Amino acid sequence: MAMEPVKIQGTKEGLVIVLEEELDIEALKERIVDRIEKSLSFFEGATLNVRVKNPKFKEEEIEELRDYIMKKYGVKIFIKKFQEKHIKNVTDDEIFNGLEEGITKFHKGTVRSGQVVRYHGNLVIIGDVNPGGLIQAAGNIVVMGTLRGIAHAGFTGNKEAFIVASSLKAMQLRIANIISRAPDKEEEVEYPEIAVVKKNKIIVRPLYHLGDLW
Repeated sequence: MAMEPVKIQGTKEGLVIVLEEELDIEALKERIVDRIEKSLSFFEGATLNVRVKNPKFKEEEIEELRDYIMKKYGVKIFIKKFQEKHIKNVTDDEIFNGLEEGITKFHKGTVRSGQVVRYHGNLVIIGDVNPGGLIQAAGNIVVMGTLRGIAHAGFTGNKEAFIVASSLKAMQLRIANIISRAPDKEEEVEYPEIAVVKKNKIIVRPLYHLGDLW
């Protein structure tokens, strides 16, 4: 069954149109206009979020389209790109930049020794990462448990990525191409910690004392 090229969803952001195709600006305009005109009363006075696949539009093109839709239909639109939810066809040289927002995978359960969890986006582990377990993300990594294995954030080269764990006891931390072992602690800590890159080195700090990190 062919994938519907235009889908409409109701979300907390309001009305969302999802376009599953890669389109040029004229084709994008045609799809949006067609969808609005099919349900004018439905869209009247709405704020419309349009998610498109890998757009390469110029800002002036986007502004012209926004103005056109607003003047003709009274609909305010925001256009945002989205990435594939599944990454089986994504290669390592494709850069993910969505560190503050973007696609996120939630892995439920313990990552055991020998297991690899890899995602081309942000990665949240709801559980522990045992010694010998490997977690990799093109974006940030958050472990809602104890991180004892290896964590590699920003694997496409993004040094702005970070690693957070409720209990950080990692065998090894990596951010982009920078590698560090978690520091030995004289006593157990009972608070979450965050690892970031500063001056080309990975540093680990308590999560609740971030003033010197950002």
